[in-house]
Amino acid sequence: MALRLLVADSAAEQEAARDVETRVFLEAFDNTPEVMEREYGPYADRSAFVTVIDDRDGTAVGVARLVLPDSTGEVKTLTDVAGEPWRLSVPDSLRTAGLAGRPIVDVATLAVDPRYRRGAAGAEITLALCHGLYRWSLGHGAEGLVTVLDDRVLRLLRVISVPMTAMPGATSQYYLGSPASTPCVCVLAGVPEYIWAHRPDLAPALLDGTFRSIALDPTDLLPHRGGPLAGTVPSHRQVRPLLAPANRPGYRPPAHRRSRVIEAPAAPAGLTIGTTD
Repeated sequence: MALRLLVADSAAEQEAARDVETRVFLEAFDNTPEVMEREYGPYADRSAFVTVIDDRDGTAVGVARLVLPDSTGEVKTLTDVAGEPWRLSVPDSLRTAGLAGRPIVDVATLAVDPRYRRGAAGAEITLALCHGLYRWSLGHGAEGLVTVLDDRVLRLLRVISVPMTAMPGATSQYYLGSPASTPCVCVLAGVPEYIWAHRPDLAPALLDGTFRSIALDPTDLLPHRGGPLAGTVPSHRQVRPLLAPANRPGYRPPAHRRSRVIEAPAAPAGLTIGTTD
């Protein structure tokens, strides 16, 4: 594979990033393109995609959508967790994490193409996305990350020692097709020390961007990359709190009887990763 880590900047890169995000969320959570547009469309002018691109055909194999706050500090995660089912106090959550009044970035989505989840190269895609979102967020002056993570993804990130912690009072709940998701926060200043203490074998990848099968030009992660998505205009409509799942158009209850197993990548340096759906 001829893989490269970057922040999608050109129209082709952004289209490839949105394509893999759409396909993964449809397969994993039954989020149709209409659902994705309803949930993430209002943030198009504030979104950037950290992306792993296959240079052979220009397709994306993994992506993390990052949302910058508006002038009031609003991002999707903080709006959603203030509504059902969590009804968390956002000021209290940020204050407890030491991020009250501090700049943050929202990790709104994280997705890896199922075809690339196996093997050491597949594991590196997840590591690369984590490095990319870390570096790009630091470049924007962010001091913390907020996100709502499917619990399977949260377990994976904890295995590779990405220090995501549940927001105070947050429990695992249904969220946008995920039967179990948890609101989380990450303080960026503590990331290097935490990784060196818990997984020093992964520090070169997570902190320095050194990979075996993925190329990286550090200029491809600079903060000027990833402006408004191609073909979009800034959205000034008010973002409403998240509706309870049963009140959303197109809602379907979680399919608890499904037993299909999603193979996660074999991880480098003895890392074992497994998820089920």
